[in-house]
Amino acid sequence: MRKVDLCLSSEGTEVIFATSSDEKHPPENMIDGNPETFWTTTGMFPQEFIICFHKHVRIEKLVIQSYFGK
Repeated sequence: MRKVDLCLSSEGTEVIFATSSDEKHPPENMIDGNPETFWTTTGMFPQEFIICFHKHVRIEKLVIQSYFGK
């Protein structure tokens, strides 16, 4: 059985909330499937985002990549 990345916008997933945004690097970049794009934050406060799946999903693996996080 083929594994599908259900956290992609192409699968209907949406970022419905993010605590900060940048015009050049918006939160939607997190789910576009392109490894060259990313979400950037102001770095001032703890950052949060909410991703909405449009069907029930079973999460088997969660990967978060962070650079220069504190």
